[in-house]
Amino acid sequence: MLRATLKSLLSRKLRLVLSGFAIILGVMFVASAFVLTDSLGGRFEQLFQTVNKDVAVQVQADDKAREEPEPPLLTDADLGRLATVDGVRSVVGDASSDGIIPFRKDNGKALPAGVPHLGIGLAEDDFVADGLLELAEGRAARADDEVTLTRYTAEQTGHTVGDRIKIYLPRSATSPEWTIVGLLEYSGGRATLGGETMVGFTVPEAQRLFYGRTGVFGAAQLQAEPGVSQETLKQRVATATPTGFEAITGTEVAEEQASGLKQLLTFVNWFFLGFALIALLVGMFLIFNTFNIIIAQRSRELALLRALGASWRQVTGSVLVEALVVGVIASTLGLGAGIAVAAGLQSLAAAIGFPLPEGGLTVSGTAILASYLVGVVMTVIAALVPAIRAAGVPPIAAMRDLVAPDKSLRGLTVTGGVITAISVALLAVGLVGVDGLTAPALGGGVLLAVVGVALLSPALTRPVAGTLGRLVSWDAATGIGRRNTLRNPRRTAVTAVALMVGVTLVSAVSVIGASLKASVTDLVENDLSAEVIVTTTVMAPPNGKEGFDPARLDQAARIPGVTAVLATHLAVLPVDGNPNGYVQAADLPTARSMMSMDELAGTLTPTGDNEAIVDDGTAEDNGWQVGSTFVVTMPVGGDRTYTVAGIYQRTAVASGVILPPSQVRYFAGPLAFQGLVQVAEDADVAAVTRQVEQLMADYPLVAVVDQASFIAQQTAAVDGLLAIFYVLLALAVLVAFLGIINTLVLSIYERTRELGLLRAVGMARAQVVAMVGVESLLMAVFGCLLGVGLGVALGVTVTEVLRNLDAISMIALPYGQLIGFLVAAALAGVLAAAWPAWRASRLNVLQAISYE
Repeated sequence: MLRATLKSLLSRKLRLVLSGFAIILGVMFVASAFVLTDSLGGRFEQLFQTVNKDVAVQVQADDKAREEPEPPLLTDADLGRLATVDGVRSVVGDASSDGIIPFRKDNGKALPAGVPHLGIGLAEDDFVADGLLELAEGRAARADDEVTLTRYTAEQTGHTVGDRIKIYLPRSATSPEWTIVGLLEYSGGRATLGGETMVGFTVPEAQRLFYGRTGVFGAAQLQAEPGVSQETLKQRVATATPTGFEAITGTEVAEEQASGLKQLLTFVNWFFLGFALIALLVGMFLIFNTFNIIIAQRSRELALLRALGASWRQVTGSVLVEALVVGVIASTLGLGAGIAVAAGLQSLAAAIGFPLPEGGLTVSGTAILASYLVGVVMTVIAALVPAIRAAGVPPIAAMRDLVAPDKSLRGLTVTGGVITAISVALLAVGLVGVDGLTAPALGGGVLLAVVGVALLSPALTRPVAGTLGRLVSWDAATGIGRRNTLRNPRRTAVTAVALMVGVTLVSAVSVIGASLKASVTDLVENDLSAEVIVTTTVMAPPNGKEGFDPARLDQAARIPGVTAVLATHLAVLPVDGNPNGYVQAADLPTARSMMSMDELAGTLTPTGDNEAIVDDGTAEDNGWQVGSTFVVTMPVGGDRTYTVAGIYQRTAVASGVILPPSQVRYFAGPLAFQGLVQVAEDADVAAVTRQVEQLMADYPLVAVVDQASFIAQQTAAVDGLLAIFYVLLALAVLVAFLGIINTLVLSIYERTRELGLLRAVGMARAQVVAMVGVESLLMAVFGCLLGVGLGVALGVTVTEVLRNLDAISMIALPYGQLIGFLVAAALAGVLAAAWPAWRASRLNVLQAISYE
């Protein structure tokens, strides 16, 4: 039985290769996800271990203290006490900061903010033998106006020893210049550890720049005496750590530094696995259809095996063995392709100027196991129903030709209808917005809707595909093609559903994305009366340390054509116990006019320093009315009490607590986070934008844009998300493309004698090509129509839920994109038919007529 199974498998190599290709794609994404994340994780773990190789214990602010607007600092006296702990060989204070961005020499612009830009205080005795940092050229900085750079930083900025370099500093209203006196490299002659830049200051200068005063450190690294373990020293040091600090081992430091990276790598992993899921899900439809057709074609062969004594288990097993072989081969090829993709992505990162830490490619047992497990299991599952059906072929079928009647679609249709009705009910619950049930109801409703429509698709084949077929049935040959499509609704539906899954997902996201973009455009154009917008691009919550000097906007007010300016300071601060209160400080009369704020109660232009205005949502959540008081825990000065002077209607551009500009002195820093510039109607907006850009040239984290560019900037994330889903669509189309080819090839094989008779009675080769082309076109467009219709319905539902939550203001349908999906599906259908149609048109007429 095994030999017969393998021989049968080898006789259908091409058809099974087409089926296995979907599994190859899916496994490729699974393998590349694990190999890439394991490789990057290994590289960075080794990096963090190298950085902390001489650290036995680190004393740093504890978790609670790090959440404070101004974390505590260690003093020289604290370091002195730590040095007296038994087992401590040395103590080194750490004065360092991120966001220290150097400027280029050639064009005077800052380096891009997408990579770590570090600043650190270095003493001359930090450069010791076998240390992490070494002097490659020049000397260490000794004066406050001197700096050292890593060789990589010098390469990126184009500076050399002796040059003056401008550097951006958080909190600073200007970007000062320093003299470069030396270049640094890491042990082993490395210019960088992982694509970071680093500027070395003297320790006192670093303290002044990062903390505002000298004699303090953010953390301290301790080395141990020989024979003292990290855990032992940690226990001893814990008794000497100041309040608000904790002692952790060097190993724990490396793990803590790697935790943020692991979160990013987890996202990358799920990103690739999302592609894998789509490919494998669509591939299951393809394999199910392939084995179904093959079983139908082999009914006499299987019946003969049953007549010769093969048991139900043996026949089922023979089909599953075929599936197992296909799954193993496809998984092996997919694993190899995934390893190659991971290696290519790492090489690409280095080629585009993003050097990775040293390390090789890591192919873990998990990656290998997951690849084979996913590929083989999903292939066998897809073939399970056809295998059971194969075992049900009666032995009598071997004695005579039997035409298996089409099974009734009633049970499938009823099941699909019930599931679809349940999905509609769940979506309705999500629309109503029942507390705690909105997200689960929406998720369950979307999933069941896809399943329900997939089960209903055979019943929809004849009315939908039949109607479409009349549009392309212009002669007898194309009419036969239309009837062939409708001959087996189950087969047509399964082939079409493979495409429907991907198109549904992309159509729904396109509707949500179009609605988001339309909402942003509407709000900016109607609620923001500023033609030039200054925005801070930092991703972290605003705190007053990043942004721009508001005095630069005062200078902008003197530009010809500018009629008004507004600087807005933002911070996330504790408000009445809520740790994530959204607090702004701005000139209230100007803010009211430029942000189109509607007054709901009280006054929006209070005169007292301790008066504030709040949006209606914040007031309702906290139970505030005009005259209510609340407490804001400020970074400077601690708790401050404010009185609600007015309540305004929340919009996308105005929300939260807004304080008078005098209260900025209590924020963590003096920098404004956002600026608005109003321009006269007859002024040149482009010229004003360029002049404001020049005023903001010292601030690399600040972008100056007009309204159109601001809208594009705000919707860029939506465009990026859509791009990802368009790739998913392309993947779904590719796999569905293979499915259509496979279905047509097997269908032609099944109808060999019929095709011979048609050719014998006068059908030309061109007519055969047209007939097969119509079948392919109808399957592709039918699947796409199902996907677009379901995707639009689901997208509108989700968008309406978001509109009820005030996250979106309007629903918009991307008609052009939806039509584009249909056109792409039609083209895919025509292309998919090319080879099967050519093959059908080249059949030998006499051999085809005599074929059994």
